[in-house]
Amino acid sequence: MKRSLVAAAIVLVACGSAEEAPTVATSTQALRFAQLSDENGLPRDLLLAVAQTEGGLDMPAHRDVEEDVEIPAAGPLMLRRGQLDTLALGAKLAGTTEWELRKSTDLGLAAGAKVLATLGRQHGARPDDLGSWNAALQELSGYGDATHREEYAHRVFALLARGGTFEGQDGQKVRIAPHDLPPSLTLQIDTKLSLQAEGPEYPGAEYFPIPAAKRADKLTVGRGGADVNYVVIHDTEGGWDGSVATLQNDPGKSVQYIIGQDGRVGQFMTEADTAYHAGNFYYNQRSVGIEHVGYSTKPYPTKQYDASGKLVRHLADKYKVPKDRAHIIGHDQIPNGTRISSSAPPCATSPKACAANVSYGGANHHTDPGVWEWARLMYLIGGKAKTNDVTTLWNCSSDSNYAFRDDGKGAVEVQECTACDVKATGQDDVCTPKAVTPPVTEDGGTPGTGPGTGDAGTKGGTTPTVNATPSAEASGGCSTAPRGTSAPLGTAGLVVSGAALLGALRRRARRA
Repeated sequence: MKRSLVAAAIVLVACGSAEEAPTVATSTQALRFAQLSDENGLPRDLLLAVAQTEGGLDMPAHRDVEEDVEIPAAGPLMLRRGQLDTLALGAKLAGTTEWELRKSTDLGLAAGAKVLATLGRQHGARPDDLGSWNAALQELSGYGDATHREEYAHRVFALLARGGTFEGQDGQKVRIAPHDLPPSLTLQIDTKLSLQAEGPEYPGAEYFPIPAAKRADKLTVGRGGADVNYVVIHDTEGGWDGSVATLQNDPGKSVQYIIGQDGRVGQFMTEADTAYHAGNFYYNQRSVGIEHVGYSTKPYPTKQYDASGKLVRHLADKYKVPKDRAHIIGHDQIPNGTRISSSAPPCATSPKACAANVSYGGANHHTDPGVWEWARLMYLIGGKAKTNDVTTLWNCSSDSNYAFRDDGKGAVEVQECTACDVKATGQDDVCTPKAVTPPVTEDGGTPGTGPGTGDAGTKGGTTPTVNATPSAEASGGCSTAPRGTSAPLGTAGLVVSGAALLGALRRRARRA
């Protein structure tokens, strides 16, 4: 091995004790990034910075993936089907299949290095000049508009300018040294200002225009006379950039809105047109779809829930959509028209049961949004959760800000907590309640009022009940199964890892 590889400026720091930490000399991740950089004529820290921007540095070595997914991506650089199909290009350059790239993080990284190097050569970039990679980064992004391509490159350069320590594979910490770059490459791009003339409709959202040449394959103009009766919740199984670039460009799939883990909201198309998101054209015509950046097996963060609550409440008030779980639904509740009538009502059993039922989830039996906390969302919009969205034990939310339970009388109780103590399986979690004022909706409503239906029968409304010593067993925010059957949920940060990147969403037949 070249000495330069061992002496690479990639410092890996242990998450735990010094004895547990891989050293620079023994870390396969550090050596691999350095090796691939040298082999392809890339600046080492540029390769790292792209991986960190994409949220791929902590991707596990091997992943279980499904062939038919909605947002397919490969490796720490998240090769994808954007305006430039870097996934197809990476497979071609690496001499392997897209399937193999998506399964093996190392193969995906090697292919990503080849793609970036190829783009660099096409644009005259040099290994000793980070700024010369600007055009290559913009093309790598896959965005369908010039504003967001430029903004993507600026985020990579801004990360290089400030440097920092980031979470790497298998609990390592990856260090990127600060670099001296001109402000013209690192200043934040105001994408909202530059695109506000074209949209969006929702205040505060960022507009991601679908390229004109691709609109015919991504939407149907109008709704065929149908009214909006549903709001459908999805997750992307990927990071922000890969998800947006794919949904902006890849044919046969589209959605009106996307929400990032930091609460960022994007809009792709007008609400008046039909998007292809449900795998059921009947529901596509009658719904607004919202993708959430993340993974169906990982808790969603606080800012994302808060942003989702505001958007869903806005849409429900705008279109007079009932704020109940027969109209505010997940992709896993959409009828599968190949098995039952496309116009059948949404699945009404528990989230876990809906996800397991092949008659739902649209044409390809999607199971997102997974561990979504329905009681929390419905509380935020002033609506009513189903009793089978929760259990009869108090369960803490994933961020310990809420606790939920089925009160046994046909209603879902919600508490806001200053802290929430997770107890052993079979016991109630303990919420330290705070004095709360129930959220007020745009039409003046408050949560938990009015009739609703769940498996336990008709439920009357309740305002949040505050109990000084609530007891409930927590599932880390997963209300899809009783405690004791739920897998433990991790406490990873908000950087999207890509470990479950290809879980719930599938690529085909969302137009069906």
